[in-house]
Amino acid sequence: MKKRRIVISGSPGGGKTTLINALEGLGYAVYNEFSRSIIEKGFKEEKGRYFLTDPESFSEALFLGRKKQFEDFETQKSNFPHVFYDRGIPDIYAYLEAHGKASSRWAKITAPFQYDFVFLVTPWKAIYKKDEARMETFEEAAHYFSFIESVYTKKHPVFYLPEDTVETRLAYIAAKLKQHG
Repeated sequence: MKKRRIVISGSPGGGKTTLINALEGLGYAVYNEFSRSIIEKGFKEEKGRYFLTDPESFSEALFLGRKKQFEDFETQKSNFPHVFYDRGIPDIYAYLEAHGKASSRWAKITAPFQYDFVFLVTPWKAIYKKDEARMETFEEAAHYFSFIESVYTKKHPVFYLPEDTVETRLAYIAAKLKQHG
């Protein structure tokens, strides 16, 4: 059975990581959100909100980490043919675009990385929480959604996850994957 790359992306604080953790608990191969490690490193190096203070450097580090995840895809061991990513490489361009920092260079280096399916979480205020790595307000987090949606819908099959329980979202993912291979 052919392995497939599946991205869970969308609005910050919309439940992506909770879903990734649940999928991992079910035995799926997953890649966790790489940006959190860069954000933590930025705090240790006293860079504050690293993406906002140096978006180019932050995005370079993020690209290298996500590219490695993309390339390591074949090494993932699982009983399932799907490998899930907590955000994908196109998110880098979306975030830069949301801040007016996107360039043709970033469009060119992120474009070749394609995923088989994308599940998007919409801005969901009822579950949104700030933490040490998610410092934006709900309104700021919701601002990113249209940019993320735009980069994925141009080249990927996209499904929108319902604002519902983790179990309902997992069932929705399973049904879509069964329906679409």
